[in-house]
Amino acid sequence: MPHKVREKIATENGPYSVELEGPEYKTTNALGPMRWLSDPEAILYANRLCNQYGMDTISTGVTIAFAMELHEKGLLDDAELPLEWGDPKTVVGLIERIAHSQGVGNILADGTCRAAERIGRGADYYAMQVKGLELRRQEPRVSKGFGLGHATSNRGADHLYGMPSIDLSGAVDTARHIFPAAIVPELMNPSNEKYKPEMVVYGEHFCAITDSLGICKFSTVEEYSLFPEDLAPGITALWGEAITGEELLLIGERIVNLERLYNVREGLGREQDHLPRRFTEEPAPLYNYELDPVSGEMRRSKDPIRIGRIQDFESMLDRYYDLRGWSRDGVPTLQTLKRLGLEGYATGREAKTAGAGYG
Repeated sequence: MPHKVREKIATENGPYSVELEGPEYKTTNALGPMRWLSDPEAILYANRLCNQYGMDTISTGVTIAFAMELHEKGLLDDAELPLEWGDPKTVVGLIERIAHSQGVGNILADGTCRAAERIGRGADYYAMQVKGLELRRQEPRVSKGFGLGHATSNRGADHLYGMPSIDLSGAVDTARHIFPAAIVPELMNPSNEKYKPEMVVYGEHFCAITDSLGICKFSTVEEYSLFPEDLAPGITALWGEAITGEELLLIGERIVNLERLYNVREGLGREQDHLPRRFTEEPAPLYNYELDPVSGEMRRSKDPIRIGRIQDFESMLDRYYDLRGWSRDGVPTLQTLKRLGLEGYATGREAKTAGAGYG
């Protein structure tokens, strides 16, 4: 069993004294730096509050940042909380108010999408969400595969739906094992958008399998210690009939298409498979930081060392649909449904011609 790290705030009588297992890194980002909160005790305390109330730490952090930016733009105020960047009272106070749907928390309790609808006045521009789910802590203008994956995920901007991290982790051997050798050099370049759809499609199939089997994704789509063919013997023994890794991936594809059919039935399509406009319209300058030996503070470089930018999201989305055998509206075709044995679940919106098809 892995050793469980426990963190305890050192202050004896401080307002944020708490005992908590070591915080997860995306939680730390969402509850800390994303709102310019630098107090580690307040971050850990906010983490504990979210755990106590059963609130997703990432969505909560993004929603609080949303409230702070709306306040900065003159779109949201609160009589009791300053809603200022970096203010621990605001972070902790909003968690309490969201949990109990009190005051401004009643507006924010259903997340940024619905809050933006209620607030109006252009608030939707600041809502960092896809299909109602707040973006996870990957930067789409740098992590192009995650950008596409956040947009296409059937359950909203969830990094664990496809976990397309092969390029970012430099896993060249994994890429060569999965994809045609000819595309590996471009696929492994995080800035190159051409083959990011291939990575997202494969990841979504494999994630659907691991979710169904209850297998930790650190051993599969995170580190690729296990491939589908490694899981097949165990499933064969369980079912009493032979199954291959390729057949498991086909099951994953079937799951993704069933989920998509549900979304199609509910009126979702290409329009919902998009990132917030800021990620396709605004560049993301990346700076170098160095420790100032005199002040002990981190100093940012004068000029950016790199500019993160999505070049052509629509082309990535078109390619993704083609690989899946969906229409350019994001609807599974009849041909695809028949290939997967799902024609009985057709919604009536299916196109009659298929895309390129995966593989």
